[in-house]
Amino acid sequence: MMRCWIEPQDFRDLRRMAGLSRRQAADLLKVTARTIQNWETGGARIPWLAYRMLRILGGYALPGKAWEGWTIKDDRLFAPNGRWFDANSMQQIEQVFAMARLWRAGIARSATGAPKARLTCNTDT
Repeated sequence: MMRCWIEPQDFRDLRRMAGLSRRQAADLLKVTARTIQNWETGGARIPWLAYRMLRILGGYALPGKAWEGWTIKDDRLFAPNGRWFDANSMQQIEQVFAMARLWRAGIARSATGAPKARLTCNTDT
């Protein structure tokens, strides 16, 4: 297994570009501020995953080829074309997809000749 390490200056620059103090970066990465200090001064090697996670949490990159160009900043997900999505819009998109799945299932049932559901109402009052 190959291990990759990050240069202290690169990590420090990334943290500063993200507008994070050492304490804030430590809280995000679930390490101590002393660990961040050690990484940035060359006192300890910086794991690649810590650097990658700081890039993700700092809004600079998401993992994987499929997410290339996508970023997260504050409470918004930004597409490569600049369009953003917040939690509310993502919920609405999920609802549209759920309705589309139901519609497709209904079309598939009608195409196969599957019996349609019948609604029975009691007219006695």
